[in-house]
Amino acid sequence: MKPINEGRGEGEAQPLISSDYQYSKPTLRNGSRYNIVILGLGFCILFSAFSPTQELQTTVNQNLGSDSLAVLYAFLSITNFISPFVILKLGERLSLIVGTLTYSAYIAANIKVITPTLYGASVLLGIGGAILWTAQGSFVIQCSTESTIGANTGLFFALFQVNQIVGNLGTAALIDKAGLANETLFLIFLGVSLLSIFAFAALGKPVKVNDKGQIVEKENQTMSIKDRLLSTIVLFKDRPIQLLVAPLLYSGISQSFFFGVFPKLLGKEWIGYVMTVFGFCDAAGSMIMGKLSDIFGRKILVVLSTLFCISGTVLCYLLDRLIDDQSQRIPYYFIVAALLGLADAGFNTQLYALIGVIYPKKGEAAAGVFKFVQSTATAAAFVYGPYATLFDNVIVVGSLVILSCVLFMFADNFSKRSSIDELTV
Repeated sequence: MKPINEGRGEGEAQPLISSDYQYSKPTLRNGSRYNIVILGLGFCILFSAFSPTQELQTTVNQNLGSDSLAVLYAFLSITNFISPFVILKLGERLSLIVGTLTYSAYIAANIKVITPTLYGASVLLGIGGAILWTAQGSFVIQCSTESTIGANTGLFFALFQVNQIVGNLGTAALIDKAGLANETLFLIFLGVSLLSIFAFAALGKPVKVNDKGQIVEKENQTMSIKDRLLSTIVLFKDRPIQLLVAPLLYSGISQSFFFGVFPKLLGKEWIGYVMTVFGFCDAAGSMIMGKLSDIFGRKILVVLSTLFCISGTVLCYLLDRLIDDQSQRIPYYFIVAALLGLADAGFNTQLYALIGVIYPKKGEAAAGVFKFVQSTATAAAFVYGPYATLFDNVIVVGSLVILSCVLFMFADNFSKRSSIDELTV
């Protein structure tokens, strides 16, 4: 087999390659495993600063914090329609750096909270967040084959979710032990978030190949922004995407429960410690479930994740109803955090893996649709969250996760079909 030169820019279209050509062994920097690890570490660093910032919104800024998160996710949702075009123009690496700067801007807006500034930073982060997460999804797909997408997705989310451990333990120490003021805390978060830029700058330029080592071409990269927008919207005609709307909605709404509703029950002193358990189980679960999905398939892991979610949310409600003293509830909240962390790990890894398998040639568009539906649901949840009771939130999340589990089973069947990129209804 004739080797193919891999030294191409991120935005350049690859020439047509016949099935007789194979991709030569990449250098370390262009290797898939290297890039997944570096990508995961970059997200870990960035979200070690942002996750505590988000969790503290409903505690420190209360209704203003909830409203700012609703604005953030609303703009993130809208921007996902054009983010695939931005990724194609800038390339994944530069897009990740641009997105990081908007996260840093939002953290900076919390140093001295001024309402118009915080809302403005929410809008900016909504736009940048769409770019960042679309680039992430596209990059993981670019680094993976059908047989490695589960393991690569699990490895990324395992590294990414370590941020919950580092960020929350660090926050707990800074608040509980050092007694730092909010201004100083967010200044530290700002500095940490900017460090992730160095990780993203160290990413290579992997070439997408299949399990046989043959290069997989991306779609026409010279399409106009109008055509690119239409190509993203038209994915909603695909049966797999239609089936995955409910799972993606659950993925979004559950985020508001994990990072909005649940932390509010803990109090500022315990957020860091309890959410560290959430992060540990999310990270470990992502690694284990990502690998297991390549061995046993995705369906059984989604069923387990559904059971974890129902158990965690119901236990959370029962604790609130049956135990009046919050100090007595705290030990049980660690169990809730573990169950919710495992639920989050299962659905995240399996959703990303399934979309990567079904749409290997449409990574940017598929990731854009994923984040559009997810962030729309998250925005809606942060809007109604302050007015909903804990029981309301548990019913919404529990009902949606059961429906999501069932529909995921049907959607997963499409992963076994050929020419799925052209499948529409």
